Amino acid sequence: MMTASDREASRAMEQERIIEQLDRMVASGRITPQEATCLRAAAGTPEFDAVMATIRTRHARVHTDAAVAAGTMSPEDAAASLERVRDGDHSTGLRRHIRGVD
Repeated sequence: MMTASDREASRAMEQERIIEQLDRMVASGRITPQEATCLRAAAGTPEFDAVMATIRTRHARVHTDAAVAAGTMSPEDAAASLERVRDGDHSTGLRRHIRGVD
């Protein structure tokens, strides 16, 4: 069972890993230079998770918009899925649902 201390250490390591990869992520187009700047500024703060949620929501919206346009996802389902992403849910199940793989 993970303790609160273990979860915090894991979160710090994840943030560190992301910060180390920002230049590559910008170069590949995964994030914008502005998003990289925001992540660097938010490193080590609770705001980091909010910035990540914004980026993840932008990525998810590409899939939900396409699914709604194709008629494979209702606008309500898309909105609910994006809300979950904004709230910090980036589980495998949700990502599969958004991509239409479930």
